[in-house]
Amino acid sequence: KHIVLSSYSSFLPGSTQYDWLLSELDSIDRSITPWVIVMLHCPLYSTFQIHQKEMYMTEALTHLEPILLQHVVNFVIAGHIHSYMRSVPTANFSPNPRGPIYIIQGNGGRNANEAYLNPTQEEWVHVRDHSMYGYGTLDLINVTHAKWHWIKTGFTADDEEKKVRFEPDFSLHDDVWVENQWFVAEDEELVDEDGSN
Repeated sequence: KHIVLSSYSSFLPGSTQYDWLLSELDSIDRSITPWVIVMLHCPLYSTFQIHQKEMYMTEALTHLEPILLQHVVNFVIAGHIHSYMRSVPTANFSPNPRGPIYIIQGNGGRNANEAYLNPTQEEWVHVRDHSMYGYGTLDLINVTHAKWHWIKTGFTADDEEKKVRFEPDFSLHDDVWVENQWFVAEDEELVDEDGSN
């Protein structure tokens, strides 16, 4: 199931959008519809400095994350920030095997040059980049497995505005198999994509 939300409409409990989202998520039979993807413009999680205190992000995190976790949403895909990020399955800013994978795919056009919040990526972030243009593909292979692929299409060149330009890391790739979190036991330990804990 693919659900699209408005970042600029109310997420407060009792609002039209909040009640509609609850109704949509409650109606899903995961034996028939095993994958749930939520899309919205502004991300809930971000590894970038910009927009950290923006109401559209903080309110969404406060009011939507509990619902997304309760219904074991698989992916939350956003843009807004002109860079790229993919988390591990995450809940409450920590890796969690049944949490959503948060993707910021905002590097499709405008200069991808947002500064990182921290020099070292957070434990819930698997890949981040602020220098390359690109887009992503998501293939739902079967009930239990999906494939996410980030495709780089170029890098940010010097611009006329003389903004900071980050050197591209051409060795960075993001091509991953994802196990459907719905079928992961709640007490299962999260295993990194390289097989380590």
